[in-house]
Amino acid sequence: MLGSESDDFVREYEVADATDLLQLHDLICEDLGYDPFNFSSFFAADSGWNKLQEYTLEDMQDCDAGIAALPMEAVRLSDVLAAGISRLIFVFDMLSARELFLEVIDFKQEAAGAVYPRVVLSAGTPPAQAEGGLEADENDPFSDMMEEFADFEGMEDDGFGDDF
Repeated sequence: MLGSESDDFVREYEVADATDLLQLHDLICEDLGYDPFNFSSFFAADSGWNKLQEYTLEDMQDCDAGIAALPMEAVRLSDVLAAGISRLIFVFDMLSARELFLEVIDFKQEAAGAVYPRVVLSAGTPPAQAEGGLEADENDPFSDMMEEFADFEGMEDDGFGDDF
């Protein structure tokens, strides 16, 4: 697994054949110190790292936006690989579109007595996950708009004594 924010960050994981994407998600979050409840997704990716099928934490089957996202817990990594996909993009910060890139590089027989999933290589500092999924940015137009909305709603003292 690599990230685009740091040249020295790399992780290698070994997982059992029956590992589902939710278990992989939990491994990554635990290893990198990420909040596992922040909204995140995996995407199957082609050889050019273009996003294909999405796999989400929550079941999003009711969405009408083209190909329905599948829940992570319902998809085994081996099923994704059997479909000819060896690359995944892990979007760990949906609001900032921050991503990590995973590629299956080898298939091995599970070692007797080994505990899976496990981290086999850990180098560099992972990119930090934004708290609550959103970092405050003073140049962000959305933040400016919300400040103006707060003014409108009487959330700041305007001196008229009409706060409810």
